[in-house]
Amino acid sequence: MSEYKISKYVRSRTDEELLEDFKKVANYYNGQISQKLYNDYRKNIDSNIADSTTVCRQIGWRNALQLVGVKLNKFQSNHKITEEELLEELLRLWVKLQRQPTTSDIKSGLCKYPRNRFSDRFGSWGNTLEQFIKWTNNKNFLTPDVSNAVEKKAGHKTSREINLKLRYSVLVRDNFKCCVCGASPAKDPNVELHIDHIKPWSKGGETVLENLQTLCSNCNYGKGNSA
Repeated sequence: MSEYKISKYVRSRTDEELLEDFKKVANYYNGQISQKLYNDYRKNIDSNIADSTTVCRQIGWRNALQLVGVKLNKFQSNHKITEEELLEELLRLWVKLQRQPTTSDIKSGLCKYPRNRFSDRFGSWGNTLEQFIKWTNNKNFLTPDVSNAVEKKAGHKTSREINLKLRYSVLVRDNFKCCVCGASPAKDPNVELHIDHIKPWSKGGETVLENLQTLCSNCNYGKGNSA
């Protein structure tokens, strides 16, 4: 499987400068700080400090809290949502959008968790994406999920259903493009990609990475032989 890569952010301020801004705000609020308080301080008191987005992106909000000695509250500790749940949701969103999700996608309501749940857990959105890529590149990522072992028939070793992990792996391997015509949502937002069995499942084809391909809806519907 091809490894997906993300672009690095360019830092405009040093970590030390950002933490000095962070300490200034924390001291002003007697050790209590949230992104709302931080932004209120920047808006009403000192517009020269870095915005909270820069802190989240470069250092990570949760990490900054720890570095300046601010005690994490229950929400910031984020105990209720596991790392696996956050990564699974990012996987669902990645497959749904058929591209790398952005913070705008998170804010739009497409994701069931707010952006700060990711930054609290992983440090920043950039770190979240890095952790996601490490997770998907893990050798155990495509380990069969027995909970999805349904709809099997005699002669089949796998289910007809293509789970999210396998869909993502096929899309990444095929560079999010149709294997027949090269159509991609990156060039045309109207393009819809499907994951298709090369050897139809109805004719003995298995649901494995080697027997799956990415097709646009036009090419898939034009095959004339359903998978």
